[in-house]
Amino acid sequence: MLRDSVTVATAIVASVDVVWRFLTVGRDAWWPEMRFEAVVGSVLVETWIEDGRQASATGIVTRCDEPQLLGFSWAEQGWERPLDVVIRLVADGQSTAVTLTESGFSRSHAPFELPAEHEEGWRYHLTRLKRVSEGEAVDVDAQ
Repeated sequence: MLRDSVTVATAIVASVDVVWRFLTVGRDAWWPEMRFEAVVGSVLVETWIEDGRQASATGIVTRCDEPQLLGFSWAEQGWERPLDVVIRLVADGQSTAVTLTESGFSRSHAPFELPAEHEEGWRYHLTRLKRVSEGEAVDVDAQ
C-alpha cells in the first residue's frame, strides 16, 4: 500500500526569523533550484537534472503565515494530482523546531517508491537549511 504522507523534522540552532528568512528569501544559499515568493498564490517552480535531462515540478503557494508556516502544492509531469507540503517553524528556546509534512501521494497515483524518495530528499534539503541557518556555508553546486 502506498504511504500517503511523509514527515521530516529537525531542530535548528537559530531564531524562527532567521530560519524563515532562509526558507523564503534566502533559498539561493541552500536550494537555488527552487523559486517562489512567500505569498499565497505565488507560482512555485523547482528544476533539476535527472538522467541527463532537465526535470521540473510546478505548483502554487497555498499558505503563508510569516514566520511560522509555509504551505504549497506541487506536481511533476505524470502525477494525477499535486502533493501538499506544509512547513512549520516553532520557537524552542534558542532553537527552531522545523517540521515538514508532504501528503497526497495516494491521490496523485505516484509511483510506490515516491514517498521514500521524497522523505530522503526532504531530509537532504532540511539539513542544508539547518546548515545555512546556523551560519555554515553550503556548496550549492553539490547536488
